[in-house]
Amino acid sequence: MIDAREYEQLARETGVFKDIELDILKESLLVWQKRPGDPYTLLDLRDGRTLAGFALMARAQNTEYSYDIRALCIERAYIGKGVSQRLLEMLEEELLGRESSALIRCELSRRKEDALGRGLFIQAGYSLLGHIADFYEAGDDYFMYAKHIDSRARKAAGAGQDADAEPAESPARAAEGEAETGPEA
Repeated sequence: MIDAREYEQLARETGVFKDIELDILKESLLVWQKRPGDPYTLLDLRDGRTLAGFALMARAQNTEYSYDIRALCIERAYIGKGVSQRLLEMLEEELLGRESSALIRCELSRRKEDALGRGLFIQAGYSLLGHIADFYEAGDDYFMYAKHIDSRARKAAGAGQDADAEPAESPARAAEGEAETGPEA
């Protein structure tokens, strides 16, 4: 059995979560402990016994193939060392083990993005769906990112895509340009 306090402590030490967010994270971790995978999935990376980072995700309400990253936290000493990127890869692998395709969404503040490594989501192939300047406070913007993942597209890319095959269109990419700002928080 994991100790949820270790995850809470890492989130607290990032310095980017408000008290109410830490309370919600604590509740989510307790639910995960009682029923792993229903509704939350928790993935972590360790360096020996040290928790380098973790990700918590859940299926978006009223959807079948859409998932929200509820928390993504990296120990400060591991920022810029591939932990953030590896956690996103692990989330995708986990989802593609369940579904043939899925949409992953993440909403976060500038402060949280900076604590992960600015540009992480764009570098990982996510589309920026929404950006609202100074949403949380002056200098702390709101961002919404999304990425469509598809096991068939991955297999085709790994084996050299068939010339007759049409590339799968990503709903996130299709929505690009339609939403310069996203109202959801």
